Amino acid sequence: MRGFNHCILDHYYLRLVNNCLFVVVGNKHLDYGFVGYVKYCPSVTGSSIWVFKGVPLERLVKWYDVREVHGFTPWKIYVPHYDAVLPYVPRGFIIDLYDPVNRLLEIISSPRDSLEEHVIGFAEKLSSLVNGLTGLGVSGSILPGIHNPLYSDVDIVVYGWRRSVDIVESIRENKDIFRPFTEGKLLEWAHRIAGKTGLTLKQVLSLYRNWRRGLFNGREYSILYNNDISGFLTSEPEFKTIGSVLARVEIKGGVEALSYPSVSGVENYTIIEGAKPLMDITYIESFESLYIPILYEGGKAVVKGLLQCSDTTCRILVGGVEEKGFIMPGDTA
Repeated sequence: MRGFNHCILDHYYLRLVNNCLFVVVGNKHLDYGFVGYVKYCPSVTGSSIWVFKGVPLERLVKWYDVREVHGFTPWKIYVPHYDAVLPYVPRGFIIDLYDPVNRLLEIISSPRDSLEEHVIGFAEKLSSLVNGLTGLGVSGSILPGIHNPLYSDVDIVVYGWRRSVDIVESIRENKDIFRPFTEGKLLEWAHRIAGKTGLTLKQVLSLYRNWRRGLFNGREYSILYNNDISGFLTSEPEFKTIGSVLARVEIKGGVEALSYPSVSGVENYTIIEGAKPLMDITYIESFESLYIPILYEGGKAVVKGLLQCSDTTCRILVGGVEEKGFIMPGDTA
């Protein structure tokens, strides 16, 4: 593991003094800590499918939901850039870090089980399409090595704009290798998402892409993308929340939406109801990865979220604890 002077990016894992595992969210953090959430902790029941060095772990966050994340992470800090209190971990509680790129190289050099062998097959096939492994890493339970080969999926993270776009295009063009969900699995996924978001089944299905999740040799995979650029939240402009807003928008699309949180420019908008902007709304920012496809590809949508304004611009924030919101593809809600 590299020291803490190494820049820590989205979907790195951190091991804490109490042997809990913390997931880093985003690339911009604080001098004294990292934004994210506690996902696994030593189990009080004494048994689990996730095990860290002989210690069974309980998965606290079973589904990424901003309110659930807040509930299981004891440390909170007010961040002016989001005008919100965010979960984070102070540096003093961290005893180790897990780098997704280094972990993939470790797996390739010395696989320990069938899931790690599967990861090698996935990585080799992908690298053959995009000329190398640069920027490719693993996340999820396989990153800290607590996975169970019988139950765990393959979670991949890609660092770098150019690499991310190349992989999106390669997977999109090779559906015979990186297969979309079967009809039954797709409907199961869509029903679950619809129940949690309030979107219709049709709207959820329109957000599915095999470059986000699919099947490789029969096993489910998911892929997240990242611009590989770190920064500090304290250097970002302050925003103030004006209120909840529902708007009809034309989304520009672009590579910034592949990173997390996802950002995409707004070309045109009409306020349907809610708060009125103090100046033009120039972009949408989302903490919900479901909406990455529409934000990346662009198009018409109906957006509900928090209207926030700085001294120079306004944005709609989706996926916050105060207003979960949504991005519905199409021009009707």
